[in-house]
Amino acid sequence: MHNIHNDTKIYDFVFIGIGASNSLLLLNLIQKNCNENYSFAIIESNSKIENDKTYCFWSHSNSSIVRELSPIISHSYSVINVNQTDSQKIDEQPYYYIRSADLYNHTKEKISQHNIAIQRDHVEHISAGNEFYTIKTSNSAYYTRFIFDSRPPSLSNLISKEIYLHQSFYGLYIKCENDVFDKQAFNMMNFNIEQSNYTQFIYILPFSNNEALVELTRFGVDKIDTDYAKGILDDFLSQSFGDYEILGDETGCIPMTTFQNSGSVLDGVLNIGANANMIKPSTGYGFKKMFEYAEVVSDKILAGDLKHFNKMPLQSKSRFLFYDKLLLTILLFWPNEGKKIFTRLFKRHNISTIFQFLDEKTSLYQEIKIFMSLPIIPFLKALFVYIKTRNHLRYIVAVLFAILYLITVKIDISLGLFVNYSTLVSGLLLVGIPHGALDYLLIKKRNKSLVSFIVKYFLIIAAYLVLWWFLPMISLLAFLVFSCFHFGESEIEETGASINSITSVLNAFFLGLSVLCFIIFTHITESLSIIDNMIDLSDIYKSEILKNARLLAALSLAYIILQSFFSRKRMHSGLLFLLLMGSLVPLIAAFGLYFIVQHSINAWEHLKNGLSTNSISLYKKALPFTMGAVLLFIIIAMLNNSLRFENDKIISSFFIFLACISLPHVFLMHNFYESKN
Repeated sequence: MHNIHNDTKIYDFVFIGIGASNSLLLLNLIQKNCNENYSFAIIESNSKIENDKTYCFWSHSNSSIVRELSPIISHSYSVINVNQTDSQKIDEQPYYYIRSADLYNHTKEKISQHNIAIQRDHVEHISAGNEFYTIKTSNSAYYTRFIFDSRPPSLSNLISKEIYLHQSFYGLYIKCENDVFDKQAFNMMNFNIEQSNYTQFIYILPFSNNEALVELTRFGVDKIDTDYAKGILDDFLSQSFGDYEILGDETGCIPMTTFQNSGSVLDGVLNIGANANMIKPSTGYGFKKMFEYAEVVSDKILAGDLKHFNKMPLQSKSRFLFYDKLLLTILLFWPNEGKKIFTRLFKRHNISTIFQFLDEKTSLYQEIKIFMSLPIIPFLKALFVYIKTRNHLRYIVAVLFAILYLITVKIDISLGLFVNYSTLVSGLLLVGIPHGALDYLLIKKRNKSLVSFIVKYFLIIAAYLVLWWFLPMISLLAFLVFSCFHFGESEIEETGASINSITSVLNAFFLGLSVLCFIIFTHITESLSIIDNMIDLSDIYKSEILKNARLLAALSLAYIILQSFFSRKRMHSGLLFLLLMGSLVPLIAAFGLYFIVQHSINAWEHLKNGLSTNSISLYKKALPFTMGAVLLFIIIAMLNNSLRFENDKIISSFFIFLACISLPHVFLMHNFYESKN
């Protein structure tokens, strides 16, 4: 430990909480003698003397978790029963039981041997200094270089697409009059009870031939009621085992959520335990994962590798989180399916395979076999809900549109064009135009006259339309510049980042420029034809552009990929997908795929969240202005065809119309994004 002043200590590591995760980490660090080179302090408000939890896990008998925790493993089981299926031996990976009180006492005994004190205090705030962190508590302040934070994550601000269920349970420690248990066999899930529109089962851990812990567990939105649980347990126990004596009880609740807590923003603070997503969402098991994480962290500390301390990873495969999300979706919307799914899982697969699957160590081939054996309809419905809530349904629609166009254009060109333009018009009326028709909701001073706003808005559009009339080249360049920034800003907003510096402004501009350039240069002949109807472009420029179109398209795509790679938030995978999809269809369809499916839908979601409202309400508010925009397009098309350009096309009119309505929209959306951040 170090000193700030003569009387102030700075610890190397402070552990906030001494629950399972920090206990396992402390034991691992002490076992590796890390405490000889570093100073530790523990802050825990609870005395940790009660047996408030049960920790269970399966593992090979020679594994490190079994060897190191053998002094506190109370029971192990070599046989498993699930529902009415045949018993299975689990000699290779027995099931182990640890009382939380035994873990706490074992940890306290170890740390007392090495003079590591536990401070009975409550953490209120953590702040960063130049070289250390200050932990403000109810009674004092502590200073440290690094922190292990095991406080549970806050789940009060879950966004709507995240699922939060409870794995709640109530159990009785019982003693039966007769020898009714096989003390080598535990019952993991017995569904032979009423489900009450939840997924409910009995869990039995025998401690002798006539003593056991018998729990009623519920997966559901609502926590289990104690009186209800007592009634169910009494009926089950009386019918199954006869007379019994209650020795004690146990109650608890484990979160089952798709929410993944992000790492700490403070470089020297490492989230741990449930705070580091160690609890498997679909089962509630996490003890073994906490132990594995403790080994990873202690090895890094032993090696002196403390760079990126707050991001020490435990390797995992993202597809297993996807599986968990599907199951939680089923348990949320169709809870009665849970019994059928779990029963079939254990009936059709060897327990060793299931343990591997739950440990996330199966191969993709094994996982396909597992899912093929389960009821397919609930998972298909869950997949649809997942796609819909993740706003990915639009990408499936985009694929279907592209396939439909490519098929119909082969059959008949006119039919293909009808599919192309009818889909574009539908998308524009559904979301493309309406998302801009809500600009009046973005006025900072809401008491400002709506009539005044509309007049000013229209005057800006009219002035820009006149500019197109007399100075088409300048107007086109201006359109490209503000469109590039607007498109890029929307994409950056979608990743959760913000535009708050010159660098981020330039990133937004070049990202939007790359999007437009890729669309233009992958459809260069069509693009030049449309531009020809707007400005006079010399044949020399056309020739040079045609010659370098592929290179420019490749560079544009490369820039987007690099932006995605270096993004700290999320890759622009949807954007890249739609751009590549657009390269297979004509220009107007490619632009529509980006403008409608990507840009407009993203902006619509941003408006929905930022204005705290729903789509129906927004559509109602947008409708009059959407109709006004359609009328404006008709006027511009008429003027364009008869008064300005020779041999003009309707597409040229559309882009001029889009430029005119976009000018005020870009500035209002920029102010909207700024106000959010």
